[in-house]
Amino acid sequence: MTARPPSRGKTMYGILLAGAMAFMLLDAVRILPSEPSGLTGVVDSQMANSGVEHPVTAVLLNFRGYDTWLELGVLLLAVMGVLLFQPGTDLARVQPLARSDAVLRLATSLLLPLAVLVAGYLLWIGKYAAGGAFQAGVVLGAALILLWLSGNATLVILPPHGFRLILVLGFCAFMAVAVGLLIAGQGWLELPPSQAGSLILFIEACATLSIAWTMAALIIGLQPPVSGKQEGGP
Repeated sequence: MTARPPSRGKTMYGILLAGAMAFMLLDAVRILPSEPSGLTGVVDSQMANSGVEHPVTAVLLNFRGYDTWLELGVLLLAVMGVLLFQPGTDLARVQPLARSDAVLRLATSLLLPLAVLVAGYLLWIGKYAAGGAFQAGVVLGAALILLWLSGNATLVILPPHGFRLILVLGFCAFMAVAVGLLIAGQGWLELPPSQAGSLILFIEACATLSIAWTMAALIIGLQPPVSGKQEGGP
């Protein structure tokens, strides 16, 4: 049975909609200022109060920390959506892959410690250069996925409460800092200059773990749950 082609009215509607979107995009490009503008000067003038030395980290974790907090919330919602396809609220029913490939096991044993070191370096260097929680979390998450692909249980063996705790750790760390600052008489996520560096490092360390667990759970959680043992591969 062949599918019917779209009607003429739907085709015209699609053309008009695409044309309108193209016009709005072109108009948005047209009204862009010819000279570069932005908040670079404002950021530079406040770097001494940011607690870090890299402007990107200062913006993401201090000046616009609320946006980064919401981004962690989006990641949390994404992994919650994946877990809806699982029988429970964790990955306990997902069986680790059975792998007997010696090359994969050797590569995992060599790359895993290196990935942990790189993740730690990216987390620490975020104060001075490009890096931080998201980069470190992705590297650590890739290491967890590699560990699972090589036949190890990784996230699957975590107890449900521990699994959920690490997932929400970064989001809750942001909230704890925000509430603590409000109690201390500061504004919402208004980091005091004398403590900004330590608070940013605390938030990023917690966010790194949550991002890593989220990235790994998004991959592992898409595997179909099984009740029995999976047969080993070649």
